[in-house]
Amino acid sequence: MAFENKTILVTGALGGIGIEVCRTLAAKGARVVMTDRPGRSQADVDALGLEAVFRELDVTSEPGWAQLVDGIVAEFGALDGLVNIAGVFTPGIPFTEMTLAQWRGHMDVNLDGTFLGCRVAIAAMAKTGGGAIVNFSSGLAHIMLSDAAAYCVSKAAVLALTRLAAKAGGKHKVRVNAVLPGAIDTPMLWGNLREGQDPQELIDMLVKQHPIGRIGQPTDIAQAVAFLLDPDNGFVTGALLAVDGGQLVD
Repeated sequence: MAFENKTILVTGALGGIGIEVCRTLAAKGARVVMTDRPGRSQADVDALGLEAVFRELDVTSEPGWAQLVDGIVAEFGALDGLVNIAGVFTPGIPFTEMTLAQWRGHMDVNLDGTFLGCRVAIAAMAKTGGGAIVNFSSGLAHIMLSDAAAYCVSKAAVLALTRLAAKAGGKHKVRVNAVLPGAIDTPMLWGNLREGQDPQELIDMLVKQHPIGRIGQPTDIAQAVAFLLDPDNGFVTGALLAVDGGQLVD
């Protein structure tokens, strides 16, 4: 198996995409360490029937990252992969009404959390022969929505961060890539449903934005993540991979 004896850490692991990413990696032989916000537990993982271990993590905590990764290396010998999924998206805030606190809340999780993960993981992987990191950006890094300004800017910054981390990590045999999902059928997507709106109306609108003729499923993203983590794709780094049914074509 591609990931046999490989330890892969996934943040935001109990979200709609995170669960499927963990399920896919475990099926391919990985030792998966699932993390999510404080308040979740191993019981949440066990209830899903996943063979994975759970560790609590606030991705905005610098000491939390250091403690977690040090613990993984001590317990399993190495950290071979990191998937930075954890993110927040609060839609429907007009640009002129967004508060600085709301802006900073998106940056703290989506950008700073990803930066901390990359920095700590690259340092750890450099000591054990390398590894691979996959960051999560979004099609909204390119498609500007004025009522989702903080999310758009934070995800655009993740693209620059990914390229910088790929350059920094290369000499340590650490690859860093990013995926840019389109509309994916997850609870985060359904947070865009306006009060009183017919769910099918939202789906129809989103489908029109994707030339492939459907919205995405978490499995679509999980397969792309597995590809980017796979050691057999060791010449792929600094790539910004749109997994969006063609949403960014227009």
